[in-house]
Amino acid sequence: MNIQNTSKKTYKPLLILSMFVVLVISTTTAYFTGTTESDDNIFISGDIAIDVIQDNLFTVEEWFPGSEHTIEFSMLNNGTINEYVKGYLGGSWDNEELDPSVFKISKLEHKENNEWLTMSNGLELGDEFYLSNDGTIQTLIELNPGSKEDFRLGVKLIETVGEEYQNQTFVANLHLAARQSINGADWPSIY
Repeated sequence: MNIQNTSKKTYKPLLILSMFVVLVISTTTAYFTGTTESDDNIFISGDIAIDVIQDNLFTVEEWFPGSEHTIEFSMLNNGTINEYVKGYLGGSWDNEELDPSVFKISKLEHKENNEWLTMSNGLELGDEFYLSNDGTIQTLIELNPGSKEDFRLGVKLIETVGEEYQNQTFVANLHLAARQSINGADWPSIY
């Protein structure tokens, strides 16, 4: 009888220890799985979208050499992220033999607190400008989603245009490019 009692006493701790090991292993495997994939992590990029708003199409008739006219336009950020913008004014005469460089941009202005501030003076067609406080890349204006900024260009014909420009039509177009970061992002190369 003593031998039987001793073996019961020995089995009881072994049984408890075995149950403890099974419980620890099953609990641990419930928290750590053997799969190699996680649930889907989703990253959605923002959207850069610029709209140029011009209430009145700019048309000048009887434009004489040296006279200056103003083109007003607004820029609206229709995207989902902040953006910074640069641009240039291009254009051509309906007669391709005529020189487009007689069309000058005398100034670029930005409206701030109902006051027009000059950003840049004396641009040529194709010269890039930045939508900033001073027309340079150092003071870019941040366009927040849904925000609108007002701008205007002063344009003129140079004083020395000849007779060959009479009754000719010049079509100007504004080109804009945007990026979402001041540092680390490249401007589009073609726009």
